Amino acid sequence: MTPKQRMINALSFKPIDRIPLIEWPIRGSTMKAWIKQGYPEGMDAEVYFNLDPYYIGIPINLAMHPSFEPKVLEEDDIYKIWRDELGAVRKDFKIIENEGFITRSWLSFYVSNQATFRKMTDRYNSADVTRLPLDFAEQAQAINNSDVANHLCIPFLFWAVRDWVGFESLCMMFYDKPSLVHEMFEFLTDFVIKTLKPVIHLLDIDLVELKEDMAYKHAPMISPEMFRTFMYPHYVKLISFLKCNGVKLVYVDCDGYPGGLIPLWIEAGVDAMSPTEIAAGNNIDQLQKEHPSFGLFGGIDKRELAKDKRAVYNMVATLPRYIEKGGFIPHVDHAIPHDVPLENYKYFRKLMAKIACGGSIGSFEGK
Repeated sequence: MTPKQRMINALSFKPIDRIPLIEWPIRGSTMKAWIKQGYPEGMDAEVYFNLDPYYIGIPINLAMHPSFEPKVLEEDDIYKIWRDELGAVRKDFKIIENEGFITRSWLSFYVSNQATFRKMTDRYNSADVTRLPLDFAEQAQAINNSDVANHLCIPFLFWAVRDWVGFESLCMMFYDKPSLVHEMFEFLTDFVIKTLKPVIHLLDIDLVELKEDMAYKHAPMISPEMFRTFMYPHYVKLISFLKCNGVKLVYVDCDGYPGGLIPLWIEAGVDAMSPTEIAAGNNIDQLQKEHPSFGLFGGIDKRELAKDKRAVYNMVATLPRYIEKGGFIPHVDHAIPHDVPLENYKYFRKLMAKIACGGSIGSFEGK
């Protein structure tokens, strides 16, 4: 099977020759640590770890455009206060110790009311020709003909509006300014559809990712009732548009524990979620039992990878029963932290290659 066929069939609960062997891109601080441990600097991770290609990105820009010009407002030897590309004012360390795992501190956000929101909409012009490359038709044909699954990323409702107003402000707006939240969510949905409508016929889209990140470690950031009121109609509208135009699968990117949101996602037409963080309380057995036709990316506990090879072995030994049920594509349940030793991760990949085709990892050898 091609990587495309394998990916689509796996998430569609159809027969596969083996599970896809994929991983998220390696973050900068993790790669720096691994280079010190012997990783050949400059080598592509897919080659080094013998991974399958994850996907080909579809070059449609659905984010803010133009973005704000970053500007430093104040700074000293340790911190800088600056306006970022999304218009938010932040206080950050000047020296980034852990590249790819930055802790941010926000001071203010661009949107605070209806007037500033409507001014923000100027940066979401669906007719902006620069949202597509000049040779988009040619690129679309090449993407369609590839044997690797293609992927369209959509920064959607909770994700985008949180960037505009801030997390705490958005949570308060559901109560204090519900009409504004409705207006912002409706605008975003219409913007995505209007941008895609003239060109979606050129594409044979395999995967659409709705970026949301609307869950904490043990609970979602929005209740199921509020999701149904504020977000569900827009999910139905967008997903109906996508699938009526041939999109095969739609999944939600949501860190943390989404819990009671999952049934509503499924009801709205969502096919899968990523990255199924075990540290947040997601349980693969429970999810597969409660939602037997819902696909899962991730599910590999990054904390276990940081321990020792016995812990890695024990974790991988649990995976065949999940894989057998279909719809499960295992990879680390978010970015790989820099405290995961290279040797542990190499051992993990060795075991994953053994079980990919339904094979046995044998007994633990302590090597």
